Amino acid sequence: MRITSFVMGLGVGAAVAMLFAPRSGEEMREVLCEKAKDGRRYAKDRLRDLRNVANDVVDHGREVLNDQNDAVTAAVQVAKNTYRRELQMRSS
Repeated sequence: MRITSFVMGLGVGAAVAMLFAPRSGEEMREVLCEKAKDGRRYAKDRLRDLRNVANDVVDHGREVLNDQNDAVTAAVQVAKNTYRRELQMRSS
Protein backbone atom coordinates (compact mmCIF):
# COMPACT_ATOMS: atom_id res chain seq x y z
CA MET A 1 0.00 0.00 0.00
CA ARG A 2 2.79 2.46 0.82
CA ILE A 3 4.56 1.82 -2.48
CA THR A 4 1.32 2.27 -4.40
CA SER A 5 0.63 5.51 -2.55
CA PHE A 6 4.18 6.66 -3.22
CA VAL A 7 3.92 5.95 -6.95
CA MET A 8 0.51 7.63 -7.15
CA GLY A 9 1.87 10.64 -5.29
CA LEU A 10 4.83 10.72 -7.64
CA GLY A 11 2.46 10.82 -10.63
CA VAL A 12 0.29 13.56 -9.15
CA GLY A 13 3.35 15.56 -8.18
CA ALA A 14 4.76 15.22 -11.68
CA ALA A 15 1.50 16.40 -13.23
CA VAL A 16 1.32 19.43 -10.93
CA ALA A 17 4.98 20.20 -11.58
CA MET A 18 4.36 20.19 -15.33
CA LEU A 19 1.55 22.70 -14.93
CA PHE A 20 3.48 25.14 -12.76
CA ALA A 21 7.13 24.62 -13.67
CA PRO A 22 8.98 27.38 -15.50
CA ARG A 23 11.10 24.85 -17.40
CA SER A 24 11.11 23.88 -21.04
CA GLY A 25 9.50 20.65 -22.18
CA GLU A 26 12.84 18.93 -22.64
CA GLU A 27 14.06 19.96 -19.18
CA MET A 28 10.79 18.84 -17.68
CA ARG A 29 11.04 15.43 -19.38
CA GLU A 30 14.54 14.98 -17.98
CA VAL A 31 13.35 15.88 -14.49
CA LEU A 32 10.39 13.53 -14.79
CA CYS A 33 12.65 10.71 -16.03
CA GLU A 34 14.93 11.23 -13.03
CA LYS A 35 11.96 11.28 -10.65
CA ALA A 36 10.62 8.08 -12.22
CA LYS A 37 14.03 6.46 -11.81
CA ASP A 38 14.12 7.61 -8.19
CA GLY A 39 10.67 6.13 -7.66
CA ARG A 40 11.71 2.80 -9.17
CA ARG A 41 14.84 2.72 -7.01
CA TYR A 42 12.78 3.52 -3.93
CA ALA A 43 10.26 0.78 -4.77
CA LYS A 44 13.04 -1.76 -5.42
CA ASP A 45 14.76 -0.88 -2.15
CA ARG A 46 11.53 -1.17 -0.17
CA LEU A 47 10.70 -4.46 -1.89
CA ARG A 48 14.16 -5.82 -1.09
CA ASP A 49 13.80 -4.74 2.53
CA LEU A 50 10.36 -6.35 2.73
CA ARG A 51 11.70 -9.55 1.20
CA ASN A 52 14.54 -9.64 3.74
CA VAL A 53 12.13 -9.14 6.63
CA ALA A 54 9.85 -11.87 5.27
CA ASN A 55 12.81 -14.24 4.95
CA ASP A 56 13.86 -13.47 8.52
CA VAL A 57 10.33 -14.16 9.77
CA VAL A 58 10.18 -17.46 7.87
CA ASP A 59 13.59 -18.51 9.21
CA HIS A 60 12.56 -17.64 12.76
CA GLY A 61 9.32 -19.57 12.29
CA ARG A 62 11.27 -22.61 11.14
CA GLU A 63 13.52 -22.40 14.19
CA VAL A 64 10.51 -22.17 16.51
CA LEU A 65 8.84 -25.13 14.80
CA ASN A 66 12.02 -27.18 15.04
CA ASP A 67 12.36 -26.32 18.74
CA GLN A 68 8.73 -27.26 19.35
CA ASN A 69 9.18 -30.48 17.41
CA ASP A 70 12.19 -31.36 19.54
CA ALA A 71 10.25 -30.58 22.73
CA VAL A 72 7.29 -32.73 21.65
CA THR A 73 9.60 -35.57 20.64
CA ALA A 74 11.32 -35.42 24.03
CA ALA A 75 7.97 -35.34 25.85
CA VAL A 76 6.73 -38.36 23.89
CA GLN A 77 9.92 -40.23 24.74
CA VAL A 78 9.54 -39.43 28.44
CA ALA A 79 5.91 -40.59 28.31
CA LYS A 80 6.92 -43.85 26.60
CA ASN A 81 9.64 -44.48 29.16
CA THR A 82 7.28 -43.75 32.04
CA TYR A 83 4.63 -46.05 30.58
CA ARG A 84 7.16 -48.86 30.13
CA ARG A 85 8.39 -48.46 33.72
CA GLU A 86 4.84 -48.57 35.03
CA LEU A 87 4.16 -51.73 33.01
CA GLN A 88 7.31 -53.36 34.37
CA MET A 89 6.46 -52.36 37.94
CA ARG A 90 2.95 -53.84 37.62
CA SER A 91 4.30 -57.02 36.03
CA SER A 92 6.77 -57.57 38.82
